[in-house]
This record gives sequence, C-alpha cells and structure tokens, in this order.
Amino acid sequence: MKLLVVISATESKWGSCKVISPNLHKLYHGLGPDYSVEWFEIPEHLLKGELLSETSIVADLIKRIKTINPDRLIFVDHLPPPAMVLGYMSLQMDLKKLPPVIFHLYGDFTYFSKEWNLLNTIFLNHPVRFIAASTSQQKLVSAFLNDDMKELGCVDTLCFPVNSKEYFFNPDERNQLRNEMGLQENDVAILYSGRISLQKNVDLLINEFLKLKKKNINYHLWIVGPFDDIGADFLGFESYHGCMFAKIQSILDSCSADELKRIKFFGNLNKTKLRKNKAAADVFVSFSLYHDEDYGMSPAEALSTGLVSVLTDWGGYSSFASDDKWDCSLVDVSLNEFGQELNTQIFHDQVEKYISDNKKRQTRSEQFQQAFSIDGNISTLKKILNNPPVDFLGFNWLLEQHASAMNENWSKVKFNKFLAPSGSGFYFTMYKNYISKLSGLK
Repeated sequence: MKLLVVISATESKWGSCKVISPNLHKLYHGLGPDYSVEWFEIPEHLLKGELLSETSIVADLIKRIKTINPDRLIFVDHLPPPAMVLGYMSLQMDLKKLPPVIFHLYGDFTYFSKEWNLLNTIFLNHPVRFIAASTSQQKLVSAFLNDDMKELGCVDTLCFPVNSKEYFFNPDERNQLRNEMGLQENDVAILYSGRISLQKNVDLLINEFLKLKKKNINYHLWIVGPFDDIGADFLGFESYHGCMFAKIQSILDSCSADELKRIKFFGNLNKTKLRKNKAAADVFVSFSLYHDEDYGMSPAEALSTGLVSVLTDWGGYSSFASDDKWDCSLVDVSLNEFGQELNTQIFHDQVEKYISDNKKRQTRSEQFQQAFSIDGNISTLKKILNNPPVDFLGFNWLLEQHASAMNENWSKVKFNKFLAPSGSGFYFTMYKNYISKLSGLK
C-alpha cells in the first residue's frame, strides 16, 4: 500500500504535540515492507497570496499526489488544519481526483470547527476515515456527523503512542533522585506534570494534598510544567496575565513552613529529567477538565513508567482506567448548572493506601507499554489503513452552530445543560461524550 503522509514543516507550539507528532511519525516508519511511505512537509502558515501560484506549497502537494498516485493521503499533524489545506487545494484541482483521505484528529478539532465545516461543501462523497486519539474523542467527533455517516463507522481509534525508549521505569534513577530530594523509604511523592492552568485544576490538587493526614507518612507534592493563563471561555470564564500564579500563591501563603517544604515546583524539564522525576514519584495525579483533553500525553508517559495514577473521568483520560494490568483510577466528574464538579475521595483512597513495590511497578510499566507504546500500536494502525474508507456524507447542524459560536466569541457561550441543544447549550451537548458514565462507556 502506497501512503503519502502530510506533516507539519515546523514544530508545534503545544508541548504535548511536540511529543505526539514525532511519535506518530515513528509509528508510520514502523509499518514494514508492505507499506511504502512518502512524506510531504507543509508549513504551519499558508500564504493566501500564493495559493493560485504554480510554485506554491499547495501546488507542490498536488503535483506530488499526481506523481506518486498513493492509495491513501494521510494528514498526521494538527497544523495547518487539514480541512483548510483541502480548501486551498480545491482552488486548484477537483478533489474527487484525490485518493481516500485519512485524518488524525487532535483536541483542537472543536477549535477549528469552522474549517472542518467547509468539508460539507468541498468534500462530500469523498472516501475518508477519521482517527480519534481516544474512545471519548471518537464519541465527541461522531456526535458532529450526520446520522447516515455515524452508521458507517468511519471514526477509528488509535492512541497517541508513548515512546517506550524515553519513558520506562528505572529503579536506579528512582533511588538516585529520591536520595537527592531527601525522601525516606516510606515517603510518598505525588506528581503532576503538564501546564499549570485554570482547567487543569492544579490549585485543587494542592488543596487536596494539604488534606492528607495519614500518620507516620510524609507526603510530598511535585509539580512539573509551566504556568499559563488560558481561561475557560467555553464555560464563560476569562483569565488574565498571572492569574494561575496568583491563585496558587494565595494557597501557598496560607501554608505552614512544613507544608511549604513538601511542595516543590520544578518548572519545565527535558525528557530525561522528566522520566527520572516520574521514576522517583509514587502517584501521578491530574484533575484536568480541559475542554481539549482528547488524550493525555503526560498521564500516558507517567503510566509508561509504572506510576499508580489518579485521573479525572474526562476525555481521553478515561481510556487509561485499569486496576488489573496497571493501576489507574478515575475521579467522578459531573456536569450541572454550576459547571463541572469532581468527587476527589478516590484520590485520598489511592494515595493513603499506597505501598511501594518496584517489582509490581515494573510489571505495570511493561503492561501499559504493550497497549500504548509505538511498537504496541503498529498492528492497530495497519488495521485502520486496511479498513475500507467510507464516503463522507457531511457534518450535522451541531458543527455549523458550533462554528458560528466560535466566530462570535466563546466567552458568550454560557454553560447551561438544560438549554441543550439550543445555541447556548453546546457544552453539555458536546462534552457529555467526555464522561464515561454519560457517554455509555461504563
């Protein structure tokens, strides 16, 4: 099978995508001799003035397609938006002459709803497959498809794989860093890594950490990652410069000297230092309710090092739940007239019963990697590539309404599940698919 894979010529500004893209590229490189893979790089920003030029990057892509005549045209990266690229290509060619198209979808699918909605006019009846990063995202994307399209099962699921050569459990690294940090054998280190922003709920994690009271156990909280000031416009919550820093600083100001000694911010770490940090920690926790949490690269890397994990039952995080192969529990999430609510009791249950066991941790690491590593997903990718594409029959009214709301300003789209599916109730209509008990996954 001949594949032409379109990738971004520039590295993404999103930290997770800086990892996701190279890992997906390695996945395609590992397909083997039955697949001929050609690559085409395209810049993140396309210049409209060059679109009709014979020397434009879009013209080069069209020529490459004609020369190779691939069996599948595949868009792997999230920028530039694939739907926008196809829109530009439609100005220079009849898209019916394209081979079947496969799209890897990212969390920004909803953000680029206006661009995806363009396919309704330029891409109808063309053979396609969509690849979601998790079952929750598969359900969310399917909710935007016309009913006839949903029945065809054109949205596959393929995780964003972990590079097991970069994230694994090393007991020597664990012991070294714990000694450097002055941790005793029975001390419990709780780790969060990722952006420190409003929807990641790191402030809630700190508050819950301060409630841990088990006797004879010293608990430590390690927070890795940069502060950012992304708000929650989908819920009508705006942010401002320094918002999260000020929010967390106010919590720390009320802490005792002993509590402050047990809370450490590491900032950004490179892959090697982050792996060592995860090896030295005991429990990974993320209370994220980020609206684009289609997968969760940081939890996946933590689980790849065998960490016991506590995650929200939200988006792609739900895919990691397991208590027999690896130890990952989900925090219950509910949607109501007040927004999103969490029941954090399971966090306390898991942390307070934790017992260190390097042998079990090694087993958890290996079993998780079997399911979520690059090598572990080559056969899944082959199956998707060999699945017959289906004719694209269009997105439904919800995506068009979503695109219209995005054009206005998401801060005006107030959360109200009782108004769904009206113009002001999109949040519940869409994101109920991100909670397993509401989407029917449990």
